[in-house]
Amino acid sequence: MTTFRPLIGDLQERAPLDRGLRDMARLLSAASDSWTLPRPLLSRENAYTRTRVHRDGRFEVVLLNWAAGAFSAIHDHGGQHCWMSVLEGSLWVDDFVRLDNGERPGFARIEARDSRLLGSGDLDLRSGPFDLHRVGATAGAPAISLHVYAAPLRKYTVYDELSDRCQTVIGTYDDVLGERRRLVPVR
Repeated sequence: MTTFRPLIGDLQERAPLDRGLRDMARLLSAASDSWTLPRPLLSRENAYTRTRVHRDGRFEVVLLNWAAGAFSAIHDHGGQHCWMSVLEGSLWVDDFVRLDNGERPGFARIEARDSRLLGSGDLDLRSGPFDLHRVGATAGAPAISLHVYAAPLRKYTVYDELSDRCQTVIGTYDDVLGERRRLVPVR
């Protein structure tokens, strides 16, 4: 079993949305300091994989395994809160702001705002429908990040800044700890 059991147990007693940022930061820091896995994470060349550690109706815990230089699409979190902690390596986080009001389906005008490099143990928080970012590993080394969502991330929106387009996608897992390795849709 993973060393994420204390984190999961704490969050089962009191869900993420019932906690303050400092409390969530403390929980993720403790998990980041002492994590282990029963087996290596699934990996993919030039991309990242999503491994579900835990999911219930109030939250889910997911590990992302980033190949060196791999980046996510620009995305939101489906209106959910998301706490991300870097477990290994470094991750770039590029923040974006949505300039339109979201009323026109498939259209989104976004603009880059800020970039920062997160190292091992650093935390990032996302909340709200238009809280957008792109995350990626540095070119020289892979990375692993821990994500806690304030409910399972079933649907979210990805954005194309060059074409002013967006689309809703369904969240999937590449792997689920404790289950056979396969692509698993979030339900």
